[in-house]
Amino acid sequence: MPLWLQILFFLLAAGLGGALILRLTSIDHALWQSRPLIARRLEIYDRIAPDLNRIYCFIRLVGYWKEVSPADLIDTKRRLDKEVNINRHLLSEEFYRAHLEFMALTFRTFTGPGEDAKIRSTVIHDLGDRRKHVHYEWMDVFEFFFDPVDLPTDYQIDTAYMDVMNALKASLGVEE
Repeated sequence: MPLWLQILFFLLAAGLGGALILRLTSIDHALWQSRPLIARRLEIYDRIAPDLNRIYCFIRLVGYWKEVSPADLIDTKRRLDKEVNINRHLLSEEFYRAHLEFMALTFRTFTGPGEDAKIRSTVIHDLGDRRKHVHYEWMDVFEFFFDPVDLPTDYQIDTAYMDVMNALKASLGVEE
């Protein structure tokens, strides 16, 4: 093989190697830039997911529902709404819509000037009586925290909960 051809192959290999190194460096830089955003989203998940689950358990009377008072649930809703709205632009629009749908199924809002949202559930359910089967002291005023009119079905609640959790997972970039 002539010397000029060997030099040409060497220069071509060096050029391709250099281009590959530049591209890999660019990809590595992009990954390092996205890591803080992913870390931030995981922090948000750690604050949002437990509150979504708390609402789900209370409404469906599963898990630790007996530990959550109606007043605690309204506080949870407030905290969750604040967290979601503050971080709305770091999460997907799909998550935000799913969150609003889940909240609309579990709470009735805009019930009057200065009024808190009402819990869309009943005090007495086939799975338990919130006045008797709880781990906190029931107060008669808790009756006014509920709006038992036009309640969603268990299936609607389950579906909305799964939708919001899957949308939250997708917002984090987690794939199955």
